[in-house]
Amino acid sequence: MPDEQFRLIDLLDDLSAGRDVFFKSVCLVKDVMTKDVKTLTLDDTIEMCIKFTKENRVRHIPVVDSPTGEYAEQYFVGIVSEKDVFRQISPYLGKIGEEDSDSKAIKQPLVRFVTRNPKSVSPETAIQEMISIMVDNHINMVPVLVDQNLVGIVTSTDILKLFIRLDTIRQLCSKGEETKQRRRFVDLLSGNSDKAMPALSTVLRTVEDIMTEQVVCLEEQENLAKVMEVMQQGKFRHVPIVDKQKKLVGIISDRDVLRHLPFHSRPFKPRTDVFCGRLFDVAPNEVATQQSLHHIMRRDVTHVLPSCDFYTAVKMLYEMNISCLPVTDEDKKLVGMVTVTDVMRGLWAVYGLFEKSMA
Repeated sequence: MPDEQFRLIDLLDDLSAGRDVFFKSVCLVKDVMTKDVKTLTLDDTIEMCIKFTKENRVRHIPVVDSPTGEYAEQYFVGIVSEKDVFRQISPYLGKIGEEDSDSKAIKQPLVRFVTRNPKSVSPETAIQEMISIMVDNHINMVPVLVDQNLVGIVTSTDILKLFIRLDTIRQLCSKGEETKQRRRFVDLLSGNSDKAMPALSTVLRTVEDIMTEQVVCLEEQENLAKVMEVMQQGKFRHVPIVDKQKKLVGIISDRDVLRHLPFHSRPFKPRTDVFCGRLFDVAPNEVATQQSLHHIMRRDVTHVLPSCDFYTAVKMLYEMNISCLPVTDEDKKLVGMVTVTDVMRGLWAVYGLFEKSMA
């Protein structure tokens, strides 16, 4: 509400009247970005990076350079992700099989593998455009830049928090809507809606409304090489593991894969068009890729039913700090998957719905 004096009572009146104040007030990157951003420098090491991610519970770290000179200022260089770090350390680090090269690896400076010139947005970028950038480029964080200076970041966690806030407002605006017949999301997106916020009371009700049904899964006797191939071909980060009856028994993520690959001693490749190309880059016939998924997969997997409330699932993703929820039936047979990317697509569609309702 720029150029106008903000009054909480006016906002409450608008909410009570079912007006779409949320979408009018929260429409640009500056409305959702994290401004207090902690950074590392090019001279910091992997060891420092590991400590940083644990202490701050983050998976992406903006990297800045600190040039010398009395008036020199730090400037944004790029991004280092938790997955980049996993690829630079050995699975034997700190264990019996540790070698000298493994302990030396964590002393590498970030300058060796920082991702330079990543996809970015400005504070004035529309949220819908920002989501498109994140989904289309398979990234979970975008730096917010002004004249190449870092002023904030937006992560997939911020998207989840946005949905949680949206749900709170949606509940305020949905009184009296419960008795109305449920409407199809596709109808709403085609323009058959007068109000976006009340319409949300009849869409995105359950996980089934947004889950991916065609899920590629593997059995636990497959190896690491196979799951890497499946991930790269499908451009996804999680593969559920099922038994002969298609019942869920585990899951493996790209982070699990990277934790079991050897130290990446070769020169770090720049960004590649191949999904996870530089992260999954291994020598031909690498022995580590023959490891069985039985020994790698995570067995204690949180999963939900198709009837699970959509916003409950979003809160689970946020509170448990996970990126996906397998969807099963009562017999634990896999029927779909809900990921943070699916949630981002849902938010993109919601903003599209609002624009149509205002046309």
